[in-house]
Amino acid sequence: MNGKDILRKTAMLFPGREILVSPDKRLTAGEVLDRSFRIANAFLKLGMKKGDKVGVLLKNSHQSVESFCGIMCAGMARVPLNMRNSAREHLYILNNSETKAVIAGEEYAGMIDSIRSEVETLEHVICVTGTPPKGVLNYEELIAKASPDEPDVQINDDDIFRLSYTSGTTGVPKGVVQHNRAAMTSFYNVLLDGLDIQKDDVVALTSPVTHASGAMILPHFIRGAKVVILPGFDSKQLLETVEKERVTTLYLVPTTIVMLLNDPSLKKYDLSSIKSIRYGASPIALEVLKQAIETFGNVFLQGYGLTEGSMPLTLLTKEDHIMDGSEKKLKRLKSVGREVTVAKVRIMGDDGALLPPGEIGEIVAQSDQIMREYWKNPEATAESFQGGWLHTRDMGYMDEDGYVFLMDRQGDMVVSGGFNVYPKEVEDVLYRHPAVLEAAVFGVPDPKWGETVKAAVALKQDRTATEDEIIEFCKQHLAGYKKPTSVDFVDALPKNDNGKILRKDLKAPYWAGQERQIN
Repeated sequence: MNGKDILRKTAMLFPGREILVSPDKRLTAGEVLDRSFRIANAFLKLGMKKGDKVGVLLKNSHQSVESFCGIMCAGMARVPLNMRNSAREHLYILNNSETKAVIAGEEYAGMIDSIRSEVETLEHVICVTGTPPKGVLNYEELIAKASPDEPDVQINDDDIFRLSYTSGTTGVPKGVVQHNRAAMTSFYNVLLDGLDIQKDDVVALTSPVTHASGAMILPHFIRGAKVVILPGFDSKQLLETVEKERVTTLYLVPTTIVMLLNDPSLKKYDLSSIKSIRYGASPIALEVLKQAIETFGNVFLQGYGLTEGSMPLTLLTKEDHIMDGSEKKLKRLKSVGREVTVAKVRIMGDDGALLPPGEIGEIVAQSDQIMREYWKNPEATAESFQGGWLHTRDMGYMDEDGYVFLMDRQGDMVVSGGFNVYPKEVEDVLYRHPAVLEAAVFGVPDPKWGETVKAAVALKQDRTATEDEIIEFCKQHLAGYKKPTSVDFVDALPKNDNGKILRKDLKAPYWAGQERQIN
């Protein structure tokens, strides 16, 4: 099985059923298949072939989903491009991936066109909506002229499905190779665990479908469920959409949950249709989760994964999200759940040995949904697969029942006076302060202790707090070496396209000029 098979089967089972909705278009399963096949055939007509790379630089739209499906149906590899990247960052990725074509929104087409002469392999730039620059192809014209017949392409398990680039926090971005077998295994895990997707379900996606939320598309399609695609997260637009479309499922990140909870108009909308809220991408503060459950009910699931390992590797189910259980069960709210059906997750020590329950080490995983390799980077590939396990660089521990507790990224851990401080633990306390809207914790250089703990805090509207008050609050709930020694108050914390807070951006100014980012 492959993605083209899934799409074709969806259209066979539900030809006239509406399965894709955007602010400006509503499409049935038959129409999605038609437009996807046309996109695939348009690429083949341009002289491209199976295995070629296609960059995608689009905001969420029906075209972003069609492109996802069309590239897949042509047996080509999708290269997601980050909308926040500069032209030079795109240039590196396009050259490294040997991309042949780029589909871009009209706001990005000019930028891609400006660097196309520097991309050795780039042959075509396709503009979605608007009037394309000279020499740039028009998306709708290509579709109109292309055949709606199934592309004559044999897709195999080991063909590349997607080539995604990491954020480059440890150097230049690395290309993560996900083959079709990995994509299908991720598809099975979404269907098997957690979300019991039914024909009348409606999922709303606000984070980029080029990234994690894209894993929700095919599992909903194959059940005849509806995918509502929104251009980005806007709490008012999302709340209106939930009410209008009777959305049953949300796919969010902790920061967007915080934004929803603090939207003053939240209670004005009929949100009774919501049955599931799937969240992930970064740890959630326990106080935020408690407030969310009180507001929305027992509808939450948490998935844990990473670019190299896909989603999900572990799942914290609705049954685990309980507020009135034993102390042991309440503690599980701080976990990311247990391994999913088609994955093995363990904790590994520095010596390569798997650790017993309760001991902190690196989270490692095995699954067919894990990446095959880093593109053209055998050294990094070998480093990530030591001992036959994918090394996630996430630190955590597992309890005796198999629940995984994520402590933090290896590189985010603060070492102060020889003691390890995990930022998430401090952030969990900060979120309990009544004036705190968002918080991020990181280490800054200190001549005496090596590093000390700094907090960046955004306050709720109409609430105030002082640095001394925040530090004293943490002192009451944490060991002395874990409390922040200083606090920066900001209007908002920097985030990536998925809504994940960027600690590295907050940390960078304090380490400028340093030979390394730890002391």
